[in-house]
Amino acid sequence: MFALQGVKIVDLTNYIAGSYCCMLLADMGADVIKVETPEGDPFREIFGFYGWNRGKRAMVLDLKQPEGKAVLLELVKQSDVVVENYRPGVADRLGIGHENLKQVNPRIIYTALSAWGQTGPYRDRPGFDPLMQALGGVMAAQGGPAGPPVFNRVAVSDYTAAFLGAYGTAVALYVREKTGIGQRVDSSLLNAVIAIQSGWFVRGAEPKNLVTGVPIPYQLFQTADDWMFVACGNQTFWVNFCKALRIESLIDDPRFALLTARLEHREELLGILQEILLTNSTDEWVSLLLANDVPCAPVKQLDELFDDPQVRHNEMVVEYEHPDAGKMWQMGVPIKLSETPGRVFGPPPVLGQHTVEVLAELGYSPDRIEVLRRKKVV
Repeated sequence: MFALQGVKIVDLTNYIAGSYCCMLLADMGADVIKVETPEGDPFREIFGFYGWNRGKRAMVLDLKQPEGKAVLLELVKQSDVVVENYRPGVADRLGIGHENLKQVNPRIIYTALSAWGQTGPYRDRPGFDPLMQALGGVMAAQGGPAGPPVFNRVAVSDYTAAFLGAYGTAVALYVREKTGIGQRVDSSLLNAVIAIQSGWFVRGAEPKNLVTGVPIPYQLFQTADDWMFVACGNQTFWVNFCKALRIESLIDDPRFALLTARLEHREELLGILQEILLTNSTDEWVSLLLANDVPCAPVKQLDELFDDPQVRHNEMVVEYEHPDAGKMWQMGVPIKLSETPGRVFGPPPVLGQHTVEVLAELGYSPDRIEVLRRKKVV
């Protein structure tokens, strides 16, 4: 048995956040049907599509035609969840918004992921992750107080919004299980980019004796052959670090003895440390520092993780055969449940791969399906 076995989800999403949200639910056993326009998800042309859409079934449906909308409503009648990431108002104009669908199925969970929110002054703006990183403080934080903004190529708001969408959907399903009541779930990329920075998103009177800012040293260092990150987040690790580098004199040096002092003399300290770390390779330093219980890690390319022993041990690499692309490897299931574990239920579907199959499940005869096909509804 799987955690979401028996749950049917209509996935009306494109791009990253909505698609990945539904994939997370598919990994837990939900039957996710990705409904696409005849043109398909615009991100089908992007390699990342394979990482956001596995384990789903796919059907093509032209929702601008009355017959296409009628098919969707039939599908919603037999489903538990609908997930969409249209611009606010688009689903309502198509006649498939929450108010429309709950008339068809009062128990439906309707999850909407937008860029800025369903209401408010930014509601109608187009929105993508880099814009959230810019407006949401991430680029400024990456650049630091003295540096220019830095764009993080990992789509932090998209992925966080996906997890929030899956979380909200699961909560709503739990509520429905207890009460029988369906509801709407809303989140946005803007909410997500704030949520992922909850430790920084604080304003008000600051409690005494708390240090703000990043501990020192807690950053990247260049080595003789590459880069590494050292994360001395407390005094014990700082002492261990000094001992490993044989610079015990810095432990009691008034310029560096305490975190507040190290922050004050940041540039001086980093200069000393960087000069030392340039004398050996990353592998040599990582081995030495880990032996002295100093948190550190080499900087790896993403492709190297497929062979990383801990990544493999965590079962975060899975192999499958894709009908178009052939043998592929991608991430495993990130959430581990002891009694009802998820798994990868198959590769991402090709466009419209399961259209006939889904229509047949809805009771459509071969003749009716052929009529829809001739009209280019499906």
